Formats: sequence, C-alpha cells, structure tokens
Amino acid sequence: MANRKDFFFRERVTEAELDSAFADLEDADHNLAADLGFVGVLANAVVSPHAPVPNLTVDISGPGIALDQQGQRIFFSALQNANVAQDDNAVSTEVSGDGKEKVVSIFVKFDRALSDPRIDGNSQSVFFRRDESFKFLVVQGAEAAAGAAVPPALRSDALLLADVVRSFGQAQIGGDAISTARRQDAFVLSGAPRSIRRGQTTEAISDLLGFYNAHVGGTADRHAAAAIDYAGGNTAWADGGQNPATTVEAQIDKIVADLAAEGGAAKIGAAATEGAPRALGGGSVKSQLDALLGFINGHITVAAGAHVSSAIAYAAGGAWKDGTANPATTVKAQLDKLVSDLVADAGANRIGVGTRTNWLDGSANPAGVSILAALSKIINDLSEHSDVADGAARIGARTSGTLPAGSVRSQLDALNASAVRTNAANVFSATQTVNGTADEKVPAVATNVAPTQPAQRKLLWESAGESYKYRLYAALFDFEITANARWDGAQWVRDVAAFASSKLDFNTNFFRLNSTDANNAPIGDNWPNNFTIEMIGHGHQVIDVGGNLISPGATETYISYLGPFNNAAVGTGAPFRKVFPAQPSSITFTMLNSRNVASGPFGFFPTPIGTAAFVGGTIGQPDVQFACHVLAT
Repeated sequence: MANRKDFFFRERVTEAELDSAFADLEDADHNLAADLGFVGVLANAVVSPHAPVPNLTVDISGPGIALDQQGQRIFFSALQNANVAQDDNAVSTEVSGDGKEKVVSIFVKFDRALSDPRIDGNSQSVFFRRDESFKFLVVQGAEAAAGAAVPPALRSDALLLADVVRSFGQAQIGGDAISTARRQDAFVLSGAPRSIRRGQTTEAISDLLGFYNAHVGGTADRHAAAAIDYAGGNTAWADGGQNPATTVEAQIDKIVADLAAEGGAAKIGAAATEGAPRALGGGSVKSQLDALLGFINGHITVAAGAHVSSAIAYAAGGAWKDGTANPATTVKAQLDKLVSDLVADAGANRIGVGTRTNWLDGSANPAGVSILAALSKIINDLSEHSDVADGAARIGARTSGTLPAGSVRSQLDALNASAVRTNAANVFSATQTVNGTADEKVPAVATNVAPTQPAQRKLLWESAGESYKYRLYAALFDFEITANARWDGAQWVRDVAAFASSKLDFNTNFFRLNSTDANNAPIGDNWPNNFTIEMIGHGHQVIDVGGNLISPGATETYISYLGPFNNAAVGTGAPFRKVFPAQPSSITFTMLNSRNVASGPFGFFPTPIGTAAFVGGTIGQPDVQFACHVLAT
C-alpha cells in the first residue's frame, strides 16, 4: 500500500503536499513492481529491419510494454522507428575502415510528456499534465576488428531492446545484424538443455509446462539409459549367472555381452517342443542345439526320411518359346527357375499359342506367336478407334430387341440414332406410354425440382397451339394452367401480344380464373381480371343446369316495404341468394330502418329458396315503412 497523507478540515494545502501525495501513490506502484521482480520487457518492442525497404533505421513493434529497474511503466502503442546511423549525442555510428565493426545498442527509457502549460501564482509557466512516456536511446560501443567489438554496457535507468552490429560501408540494417542475446526481457532464465526468454508470466510458465510435458511424454529431452537405475534381477540366467544392481545402460550392455559370449546359448532357457518323428525336451538353447545336431547327424548317417529337392539332380531340358534355356541343376533350383521364368514380365513370351479365328471385321490373328504377343494384339485390336480401324467393329453382337445382329459398332450406331438421352432434347414421333410400377402410390412420371419461393415456378409441360402456347406450371402453393401466358421469372408475358391471356389456379383453398384483355397485361403476378371460387369451410356445393347454387351454410339477403297501412299486417318476400339443400333451420331478421312498425318482422312459409315476412303496424297510422337484413342458416 502507499504512504498516506491525512488532509484536514480547513487546511491550506500547499503544492508540495499535493505533489507528495501523488508521488506516494506512484512510489507504491513502482515499489510493487520492483518488489515482485517484474523488471524488463513484458510485451512486443521487437527490433526488426525497417519495412518495406531496409535502411539505417530499425522498426520497433508495438504495443510495447515494459517495467524499468525503478518499477516505472514504459508503454507505446504504435510501431516506432529508431535511427541507428547516429547515437544520442548526434555522433555518427559509421565504421571507419574495412574489416572493422562496432556494436550499437538500442535502449528504451521511461520519460514524461509535458503538456497543458499554465501560469502559476508566481507568474511562472508550468506544465499541468506530466503523462508517462518513453524515449529510445541509441548508444555506440568502441570500434574494433570484426568479431571483437564489445557492446555498450547495460544501463541502470533503461532497458536494452537489441544490439545492432555496424560494419564498414553498411547502407542498411538487415535481420542478421540484429541480436537479442542481451535483450532485457522480464523473464530470462539460463540453463541447459533448456532456457527461457519471455516477457509475461503466463508465457514463461507455458514454456516450462511444454518442456515438462515433452519430457514426460517422451517426445523430447528423454533421459539417457545411464541415468536410470536398475535394481538388479531376482532371476538368474539358465546357467546360474547373476544380474546385480547397476544402471539400465550397464545392464543392457551386460545382457548383450552375456549372450554374445561362447556360453551365451546356455544362459537362455528353452521350453520343450513337441514334434514327430523327433521332439525337443525342455532345457536351454544350448541343450536343444546339441539335440538338434544329433538328429541331423543321425539322419545323414542313417539316411532316414526324404531328402529335400535341393539334394536331387535335374538334367537339362528343352528351351522356352522365346529361346530361354533350362540347363542342368537341382530339382529345387529348376522348380524355382520355372516359377521365376513364368512370373517375370516376359513369362507370357515363353509360352506359345496356336491358330486363332479372325475378328468379325476380318482382321487376322496369326499363329506361331507367344501368349504375350497374342494378348498384346487383342488389347491393341480392341482399343483401336480410328476411322479405318475400330475395336467395336471386331466384336459380334446378337439380335437384341429392335437391334439386329451384327457388331458392337453397328448396334452402337443404331442406338446413337434412336436412343433417348438424359442430357439432350428428345423428339418422339410415336405415342409414348409411361406406366411406372404397378404400385398405385408410386408416380409414373415425377418432377423433383420444386419452387422454394412464392415468385418461383417450375414449367412442367408446354403445348404449341396454332398462334400461342398452352402451359402447365407448379408454383410454391398453386397448380397453374395458362393460355398465351409465359412466366419469365418476374412477370407473365404473352406469346402473341394481340391476344388476351388466361390462367387457371388450383390449390388447397380455391379455384381462380385469371384473365387479361388484349389491351392490358398482368403486372408481376397481379392479373387485372379474375374469378375466384373459395372451397374451404363451405361443405358440398352444387350448381345445377338451371343455374341454381345449392349449398349449406349461411346466406344473406335484404327485404323492405313502404306502403299504405289498413290496420292489418303487411309483408313481403325475401328470396335467398342460393338454394339450401333443405329448409333453413334458422332465419334471423335485423331491422335496419322502420316507421310506424309496432311488431315484427316475422317469417312465414320458409322454403329452401326464400321466405315471406310481415310486420304489425301502429294502429291509426296511414302507412308503414321498414327495411330489414335477413340471415338464413
């Protein structure tokens, strides 16, 4: 924590006291960084050749962050540039002669940027703002012979970013002239085989964790066998030899030496091995080798069992088709030669072939050649595809459907003249029957491309009329039939401009007939004339040949009366706008306007096509007037 100042009520605070309070806080920050040992470059501030064209300046990457030896924070945000052609005293760093060099060091130092000038009570100019800032120091060492130049000493008030080697006649600073071996990063830990140079704690810890994981995982820094202890074996060799404690490397060397010695075979145990006519009893490798040697000597001496083919002589034999000889040798060697001769690339050359029939086009297949030559000729004959030699013309083809017997070429030519293609337009001059499968759920013809937006349509069928065309479209929600109308992707256009157009829509909600006159056209998908028959929610609808609409559901009409009144009921009729399937179950009258009406309206004689209605007038009045809405359901 910082040292504190306890300002009190009505204290006349001096400039020095205020400044000291800020200085105490600043010292606390600096002390914390210094106490924790966070001194050095924390991030970036990497020195590199000037880009894009190198010269005698270098670039220093930002944002750069560092803490100096007093715990003062050094920060710059943007890319910086430092001139190494002269030092901080404006003295040139140029090298005087060939074969010489000098080291120029680049330091970064804490500084303050003074701003906001003001006049104090003594009429003196002071800077109110003293922001933390930085500056670069360029320091040159003594000139010396190449390879012997000593860099400037490190400073206690600045941090070294890089050393730059200047040589005679140098016009630009390259990457090979910049050294970060002495760079004062926050974490510089020397060691072997690993060392760390990092700016931030997490980076250093991440490096350490990587080194450790690589070591444990065995991908790097593995221990030598000489550094690993071997505790000694509880089990001796088969001959009683011991294996005392030592290192892993020494024990491996001992194992090799023990087994490589003349008595090595006696140290290795061997389990019993069953076999016929001989078997090996358990013991050591040495004891079983001795037993095997006895078996072999006994076989050779007694001649028991069959000899291997390599012990049987083979007299010389006839040559192969290509003239390769079969000289005298052993049976095994001759059998091996037979296999080698036949499996070699030239094996087919060694076997002959007799007379063969000609190809269908008359090309001959002569006798007296090897199988390889015959096979090569078959491949060449069938692969020819020139105007004068065609492999397909050499292969026969029997009658198949409408294709007459001939060659593969003649049937390919016939197919080319009549076959249906999926990637080209086909014209059918005969009626085509497309039944599909017998399954009633499977379509005979299917179109899988479907619109995905309201403004899209798929043209399914088009028929040419005498002057214009008829078309069938699938829209996003509609099935459409048009005459003299074509969808161009944005609107309907006529085939013949002088004729009207029409379109029938069918979907799950309605039928709609759209049309245009000869002098107008739809805008987009908006037709100037249409007639819609809505289907949803209206039950069974019938229009009979007499023009009557027979339909369930409600209908509306209107009745009125204006006339003389003779103190008796007056009425009128209300024809319905449709024919009900039966007498309506309910008729409701709603009075819209009336005069001298005492009661009603009342319905009487209702029928499926209309009803009568009457009202009672006011006694003593000469006339009655009413207008009424009628709802029948």
